[in-house]
Amino acid sequence: MNKNLAALKKEFPALEERFDGRRLVYLDSACTVLKLRCAAEAQRRHMLLLGGCGGKRSMHSLAAAMEEDFYAARERVGRFMGAASPEEVIFTSGVTDAANLLANSFPFTPRRNEVVLSPLEHNAVFLPFERLAAAGRVKLRVAPLKNLKVDMAGLEKLIGPKTALVCLAHAPNIFGGVQDISRAAGMAHAAGAYLFADDAQYAPSHGGCGAADGADACAFSGHKLGAPFSTGALYVKSGLLAKLRPWRVGGGTVKTVSLAGGRYSAEYLGGHQGFEAGVQNYSGAAGLAAALDRLEKAGFAQIRAHVSGLVLHALAELGKIKGVKVLGQKEDIAEGSLISLAPVKKGFSVPDFNLFLSQEIKGRMIAVRTGRHCADLACLASGYSETIRISYFAYNTPADTLVFISALNKYLSLLR
Repeated sequence: MNKNLAALKKEFPALEERFDGRRLVYLDSACTVLKLRCAAEAQRRHMLLLGGCGGKRSMHSLAAAMEEDFYAARERVGRFMGAASPEEVIFTSGVTDAANLLANSFPFTPRRNEVVLSPLEHNAVFLPFERLAAAGRVKLRVAPLKNLKVDMAGLEKLIGPKTALVCLAHAPNIFGGVQDISRAAGMAHAAGAYLFADDAQYAPSHGGCGAADGADACAFSGHKLGAPFSTGALYVKSGLLAKLRPWRVGGGTVKTVSLAGGRYSAEYLGGHQGFEAGVQNYSGAAGLAAALDRLEKAGFAQIRAHVSGLVLHALAELGKIKGVKVLGQKEDIAEGSLISLAPVKKGFSVPDFNLFLSQEIKGRMIAVRTGRHCADLACLASGYSETIRISYFAYNTPADTLVFISALNKYLSLLR
């Protein structure tokens, strides 16, 4: 670990916490990254010193300071996402909120009402469109899975003249690696459709989002890069943004309300303002901007190289163990930040192993994720009903992996 990342690691106080006297070994960053001290301090400062009325509602100096701080956060997030303008950034509570917003605001028509999903989409993306399909508003098509990756040839076959939107997880959260957003964007655009990239797993260790690769919309969650919970953003390219219909409306979204012929009519604000209803998470946005600043200072290229090194080291160690199977190809997995395992030894219980890691290792509390990982499409397509997932961020070291490997070997030795 170089000095920049060593300094960054000190920004995560949770790493020093003890659980019943046991040290935390945190291998669950794909679920959520531990929180940065600077992000918490920025949020606290904002709440205590700038806790006034924002959203251009009031004209006093405190409100102006609130608005200035909020706009600075929007600019910061816009640069991170690759937006041409801060106006293309809609603040959300994360990717789940962003996907619901996009699904319910999208300009589907009778002639273009098909949504093509990869089989690796998180439920945050899948379920909003599944609900529209169940209501008869869209037709849902899911691409095939091949070698635990999206079958890109199969994806292309599903995209046609009725396709309105293609959704692709930039870095899948169950089998790891990254997906080719640029290629998928080319397929979508050739058919006159748009592409949405879920960058929840990609943004933290790669830096940036799918806009740079041609995505028309993309989203990330702040909590997955050390920012406060319930923060994140949806980027929408200006041409598509102008076509979206405000979905969740209320204070701060309306331009005028008129009465004519006994009927009320509302005209909504353009750009991001039409999609940010009500009082926003101003302090969270300040924390999110602070987190991005701190990670950029450490260097996303260095974070990426460090995480890739950790994944490769873990793959080498896991290759020595016969009781579990690594899911996916080494060269693909190394591009991401996580590894999924399936047990192959008789008697191996995934839930029991999770408890074993959490409670039975002397001096250590090892945090991993087990189960379906909110990736039901992938589980159905692959036949794996549950996996063990270990995931990495900038604060991890090879020693964390060795602690996990030792615990895994110990658990396997207990099985008959």
